[in-house]
Amino acid sequence: MNRAFVILLAVVALVATSCGSKPKAVTKAQYEAELQTLGHDLTQAGSAIGKHIDIAGFNQDISDFQDHLRRAAQDLHGVKPPANAQAANKRLADSFDELADDFEPVKEARRKSIVEAGKAADIVRKSAAVKAGRAAIKDLKASGYDVGAMGSL
Repeated sequence: MNRAFVILLAVVALVATSCGSKPKAVTKAQYEAELQTLGHDLTQAGSAIGKHIDIAGFNQDISDFQDHLRRAAQDLHGVKPPANAQAANKRLADSFDELADDFEPVKEARRKSIVEAGKAADIVRKSAAVKAGRAAIKDLKASGYDVGAMGSL
């Protein structure tokens, strides 16, 4: 029992120290590669939405997309791009977190009807999170970053 307690303490300490870890500094090329990978992943995950129209399948597709958005936000928060991209990177990561939350009403609306889900999705498409994310991507492109598929989001 004593050994298990020591292991538990070690795991808690490891988790506590990793939560406050500093973002990893990356070069422009590394950052562009990260943006391109995330953009491809989000495009793939987003394209799955609407392939299932039954309530359970549709809402699972939304949940999966939310998970991808949150992972993308976490990844972006975990890197420190060059100085001219840091503000846009933060805004982009924050917008992905917000957008993931914005999709919750879409799932609730789907429980009522597919038409209601469509209306809720239209609201998400016009949300502040989408506008902030697009503005951040535009700023990155203006600063000379190749954002890849991220540019189509």
